[in-house]
Amino acid sequence: MDDILEKYPNDVKVIVKNFPLSFHKQARRAAQYALAADRQGKFKEMYHAIFEEYRKLKSNEDLPVEIAQRLGLDMEKFKADANDPEIDAQIQKEFDQMRNSGIPRLSVPKFLVAGKEPQGRDLATFSRMIDEALKK
Repeated sequence: MDDILEKYPNDVKVIVKNFPLSFHKQARRAAQYALAADRQGKFKEMYHAIFEEYRKLKSNEDLPVEIAQRLGLDMEKFKADANDPEIDAQIQKEFDQMRNSGIPRLSVPKFLVAGKEPQGRDLATFSRMIDEALKK
């Protein structure tokens, strides 16, 4: 996504929706932590770190706390925000929206370009779809 945003800085908007799958025990908590980091302007950094270290997350559900420390977040605020009922409500709302969206084969991460799923996750595939959408 970073490469796409760099290539299309004025034409592409990335929207992240939380869809913590129930069979991933730590998914919902990771989403709470990512949104808590967002309140301190560090969503992107937290999101990337969680996905880069997702294997460690399986055995350490508090890995995002360690990441938050590395990011220099205000830990008291971070922990309070992660437990804020508003964040949990946001996650539930986004989960329900995605579940009811009609998008087949919901998995994470899921990418859509103008409502269509790319048949590949490389820059060239995304670029073709974006260029097509921009022509319309």
